[in-house]
Amino acid sequence: MNRCKWSEESEMLQHYHDEEWGKKAEGDDKLFECLTLELFQSGLSWRTILHKRENFRKAFADFQVEKVKCFGEEDIERLVADAGIVRHRKKIEATIENAKRIAALIQEYGSFDSFLDQLPGEKAEMQKTLQKTFKHVGFTTAESFLEATGRIPAAHSEQCFLYKREQMN
Repeated sequence: MNRCKWSEESEMLQHYHDEEWGKKAEGDDKLFECLTLELFQSGLSWRTILHKRENFRKAFADFQVEKVKCFGEEDIERLVADAGIVRHRKKIEATIENAKRIAALIQEYGSFDSFLDQLPGEKAEMQKTLQKTFKHVGFTTAESFLEATGRIPAAHSEQCFLYKREQMN
C-alpha cells in the first residue's frame, strides 16, 4: 500500500498517517494536544515529536486545559529540565498561555471545537485567525494544525492510497 513518503519511516508514523492525520479531531483536550504538538514541531521533524508524544502527555497533564492553564514557574522549570520532551522555554510558556486562551474560548464559545467551527471558510483566513488567537503559532503551524485535525484537507501525495480515496469522495 502506497502512503505519503514521510510516513514510511516507522510503524508509528504509518499509524499516525493512516488513522489520525487529516481526520476530524474533537474535544477540547485533544485539540489542545494537537495544537501543542504542532507548535513544538515547528523547526523539527514530525517524527521527533510523535516519538515523544507520550512524554509530552505526561509532562502536560494529558493536555487537560484546566490543569495546564494553572501551570506556574515551578512547572516551567520542571518542563525545561524534562529530557523526554523538547525543552524549549518559549514553546513551554506558549503552551501554558495557549491553555489559558483556550479556556477563555471555551467560556465564550462553549468548546474549542465550536470556536474552530466558526472560523472563516477560507484557509488563509483561518490561519490568520489562529495566528492572532494563539501564542507562538505562525502561518505554517496554523496550517499544519488545521490539516492534522481535519479542518482543511490533508495534503496527501498523489501516490498515497488516502489521496486516491479522498479524490473518490
